[in-house]
Amino acid sequence: MNSRERVGANLDAGPLAAYTFAVTANVGHREMRYSFARARKPESSLTIVRIDVPLTLCGTEIAIWEHFDGFYRVKTYIPTMRAPREIGRPQVFDTLPLTDISYLDLMRSLSPSVLPEPLVTAARSPYASTTTNQSVDATAVYRTDGLTVTEQYTDVSTTPVSRIVERSGKFERAWQVMEIGTVDDHRLPLRVQVTRADSPKTTVFERITPIVALDTNPGTESSARLLKCALDQLARSS
Repeated sequence: MNSRERVGANLDAGPLAAYTFAVTANVGHREMRYSFARARKPESSLTIVRIDVPLTLCGTEIAIWEHFDGFYRVKTYIPTMRAPREIGRPQVFDTLPLTDISYLDLMRSLSPSVLPEPLVTAARSPYASTTTNQSVDATAVYRTDGLTVTEQYTDVSTTPVSRIVERSGKFERAWQVMEIGTVDDHRLPLRVQVTRADSPKTTVFERITPIVALDTNPGTESSARLLKCALDQLARSS
């Protein structure tokens, strides 16, 4: 089994340098809608997610800058904050607003607290499963500081179709791709299911728009610029 070579972040949309899409989910009894956007350059990427619905949470956002030499920045903002907050400690990443959303997890290369060198193995995690129609042909396991992340890949994609997070040997959460998108949408997932150890219910995140290419690449420096371009273009395409 050969290790899959990944360049930069997962979930790249083929040749698109900047793109956006919208996702919905029912979290508990509450309907949620999110806008996602990504811009990338040869050496870096910027990913941002924003809550649009419900109104009480509208404007909550998180932005992640990833440089492919290993450097990253995380900035989060909640409307009740006076100003956005930058997070410098990777250990607190999992406690931030929005970071537990599977699509954001999928769009990242890895959780910042996980070392970027995988051990590729044929072993399957006891928590791993996929419901896509593709057979899993590679499993990558990342371990650091009591955290184990297991990713599975199919024979048609270098984007993982599942990720299982275990902390200190105990299952914490997992997501899996339930339905893969079309070639026109660069096979980006349509539906992703999340399972958590602290909840008896699963949550399904569904992409409700096509992958919308941004007319111009706003670059990877400004999250505000990327978000504005994405929201404007989503509004025009709806």
